[in-house]
Amino acid sequence: MESAPVTGRSAVDLFARDLAMCLSVHRDRGPALVWPDGADTFVAEPSMAGLPQTTLTAEQPGSAQVVPSSPARAGELAEELGRLLGCEARSTLLLLPVGRERPDNKAATDLVLLPVEGGCDCRVDLESATDRARGQDPTLNLRLRVGEALYVPRGLTYTLGGVHAPCILQVISLHDSSW
Repeated sequence: MESAPVTGRSAVDLFARDLAMCLSVHRDRGPALVWPDGADTFVAEPSMAGLPQTTLTAEQPGSAQVVPSSPARAGELAEELGRLLGCEARSTLLLLPVGRERPDNKAATDLVLLPVEGGCDCRVDLESATDRARGQDPTLNLRLRVGEALYVPRGLTYTLGGVHAPCILQVISLHDSSW
């Protein structure tokens, strides 16, 4: 027997639940890549695909642009994730232009990076003296695609690039209260 497709609010709840479960396990241990349930109804909403250029503002010349007002789903996801983790969660949408890199971003809080349109390369510098002493590469390199979420713990540095088509990236910052 097949189950009915997940839509609307229940998709956001499933997505947030899977993220929260992963974060509760990986918190402070290192980055984690998640393929949450409900992603197909959350990402690549038509309202985001046609964002007019005039609604974007540049953070600084040559860097990514910030989408000033996030769609309702992005806010719902951040709110539900914050509720499940017992912390404040804030959501920002970034437009990563083709061919640009966004280097050396230090995570001031725990972050979830989630492409909602397109994809990008992501390098996370693990900054572990133990890894270097063992001769292990102290970086994590991956291609982040729609439907995947990357947890980046506070204090790690990450670089975004490898954008072949415009990428809209949701960044959820998690601010301590009890977690």
